[in-house]
Amino acid sequence: MAIFCTIYYILSYMQTIPQIIKLVKTKSSNDYSLGTISLQLLANISWATYIFTSTQSIIVYIGTIVDLFLLFLIAFLIVKYYRFKNVVI
Repeated sequence: MAIFCTIYYILSYMQTIPQIIKLVKTKSSNDYSLGTISLQLLANISWATYIFTSTQSIIVYIGTIVDLFLLFLIAFLIVKYYRFKNVVI
């Protein structure tokens, strides 16, 4: 069963790493949804809470920590590079 866990984490990283590269290269995040990233973070925090309150293999612990780190990095970059357009005060 560890192979399925490893496959999940590899595919998850394949999804998030290109987003990080694009955010850093373009320094623009207006085409990203902070709401979607927030939902992913909430889901991963719930997952991490479950994982760290039960006995798992080291692969699951490391994968969960890396997954959370990557999502927090994406959220940080979205907020950092967001450009306000036509702001009416």
